[in-house]
Amino acid sequence: MSGPAPETERERLLRQLAGRLLTWPDPEGPATADLTVGYPDELPPELVDRTELRFLGSVVRRRAGELVGAEMIFDGVGDPDAVAADYATILVGLGWERIEQPRPPSGGFQHRAMMGSTLLVAKGESALVYVHAADREDGGAELRVRYDPVHGQDVMANIRRGTQYEESVLPDLKPPPGVKLQPEGTGGGGGTWRSDARAHTEIAPTELEAYFAKQLEAAGWGRVSGSADDSFAWSSWLVPSVPPAREWRGVLLVLAAFPGWRKLSLQAELIAPVGNRAAPSTRSAV
Repeated sequence: MSGPAPETERERLLRQLAGRLLTWPDPEGPATADLTVGYPDELPPELVDRTELRFLGSVVRRRAGELVGAEMIFDGVGDPDAVAADYATILVGLGWERIEQPRPPSGGFQHRAMMGSTLLVAKGESALVYVHAADREDGGAELRVRYDPVHGQDVMANIRRGTQYEESVLPDLKPPPGVKLQPEGTGGGGGTWRSDARAHTEIAPTELEAYFAKQLEAAGWGRVSGSADDSFAWSSWLVPSVPPAREWRGVLLVLAAFPGWRKLSLQAELIAPVGNRAAPSTRSAV
């Protein structure tokens, strides 16, 4: 059986150029970045071949010959959230610990590229693994696994000092394939949450509302009512909450205000007795 074809001079120069472009100034000293179609030899064995996705290759970073990081890329069929979760679950079973990072409020309308993401830490906090998956425009998912054997303890110390945020009741909503989404802010707290966005598309409001409604139903929201015409679609919802005794209601709006653009809004409000209304919310753009 023949081995791989020898590298041509052009291929060698292109690989060298790619390595230079992937290298950035490092305060800890000069580092190199090399592209490879295989796994770096120093990678922990439990990170190798832990997914049925197709392995495309990796970027390997070294300083003074020592591995300081590696990023592996896979692609294949699957939902990004499920792909990232499955890979992380395998590592948890092999002794890695999943880390919940303090994050600003999320939920609501999201770019398709900003989906499933997980941080894991090795025993003794000696290394980190960042797992991120995103939709591919041609269908399926792309999985990126970044290994950091250097900054585990520093990152964990920063997380422990981090600010804690109130958890949003809004689920993540991603647009239909091929639709460009411009999120305009997600925020809230104290009883009210809201996310707004613009979608660059000619899809009718009734179809766009139905697309997002399926994602709300998958998140446990219960549809109450709604209606639609050529320029406007809306629906009202009962929102699951913890504890269940807290009653939340939501509304989804899709407005065709201008040709080629759709205005999107998702809101949720805690319904409380008149004498026990929630405090006004604070809104933050992301």
